[in-house]
Amino acid sequence: MISLNGKFYRLCLSMKNQPCILAGLTLGSLLFLSSCGHIMTKSHTYRESDTVEINGANVSGAVRPAGGKSGFGFSAMIYMAGSATLDGPFIWRVQAEGEEGLHQHMVVHRVKVLTSKTKRSEWYPDEHLSYQTKFEPSQKDLGKVFAVFQIPGKLKVYPREDGDITILADVSVTSTAGIGRKLVKFNLVAETTKDVEFISLPSEIIKGSSEDPRDWGWGEEHLDY
Repeated sequence: MISLNGKFYRLCLSMKNQPCILAGLTLGSLLFLSSCGHIMTKSHTYRESDTVEINGANVSGAVRPAGGKSGFGFSAMIYMAGSATLDGPFIWRVQAEGEEGLHQHMVVHRVKVLTSKTKRSEWYPDEHLSYQTKFEPSQKDLGKVFAVFQIPGKLKVYPREDGDITILADVSVTSTAGIGRKLVKFNLVAETTKDVEFISLPSEIIKGSSEDPRDWGWGEEHLDY
């Protein structure tokens, strides 16, 4: 399965709200006619939280915007220019970095979200949690292993309206030395960023074909929270 890296994901997101026929024709044009281009992205998002140590592993919380609006165009069907303003809702996850041969799996038992401006304070449904996530190696970081639990559905928060968010997570990490469990707090600060990324479409597709345990899953989820 092809996994999307950050640049190619923004390209796909820029077509998300287009009519199906136009999106299909455009994707074909991009893949077969365009060779390079750039994407200008404005993101209303949250910074990744600081890490917390659990049983020797570094654990953090992170989100990625899954909403927004966009547009794109072509110059002689060779150079593609796209733009996107990304916003909530978000896909979200708890992630951990450990040591190869030591850390085995991670479990997220409970999750609660608090918002600073709108004062939401809600526990996520328990029935979608408590699954074991294995620590897996990465070819990019030898000796390190990574466990990622992407929480099902989308987190319906919006940085400009909801402000900073706090994710409380009850997390356990199992290693060869035993099990460590903590209720930890991940503080995610709202921010707006602007980026211009230059891409070569064939190389982006090739780079996206190699999977890494830290890759984000961009599949559609029907559960919103």
